[in-house]
Amino acid sequence: MDVVVSLCKRRGFVFQSSEIYGGIGGFWDYGPLGVELKNNIKQAWWRAVVQERDDVVGLDASIVMNPRVWEASGHVDT
Repeated sequence: MDVVVSLCKRRGFVFQSSEIYGGIGGFWDYGPLGVELKNNIKQAWWRAVVQERDDVVGLDASIVMNPRVWEASGHVDT
């Protein structure tokens, strides 16, 4: 994994968040190539999973929700 991360950093795909201030462990920012790659992957996934199926619809919802939503969906124990 270190080899892949090193390559991505050298090629401008990702940079450690707040790198010039010492960075924040586990957080990364996308560089110009990383943004393009991420958008291409998102578009391909959306096309395959949402647009090409009749039984799926797209939804873009807030992550911050009433805790009862997370409980009802099975994401947390009640």
